[in-house]
Amino acid sequence: MNAMTGGSPLETILWTARSAGATLIISRGNDPATIRQLLDEGLIRERLGHLVLTIKGIQRRRACAPG
Repeated sequence: MNAMTGGSPLETILWTARSAGATLIISRGNDPATIRQLLDEGLIRERLGHLVLTIKGIQRRRACAPG
């Protein structure tokens, strides 16, 4: 559980993705194990050296929105 969003670390990372145009990017500074889990589940992928949310990741992000 995360105090900020009330969700798991995975959900917190998805929710804190920043916008770069139409793309949502997550920080490589997040927990490496959680990033690996996101990659394995197909929620993020690497593109041009950045970790970006996939369509599946964007849908999961919307589902875990706080509030």
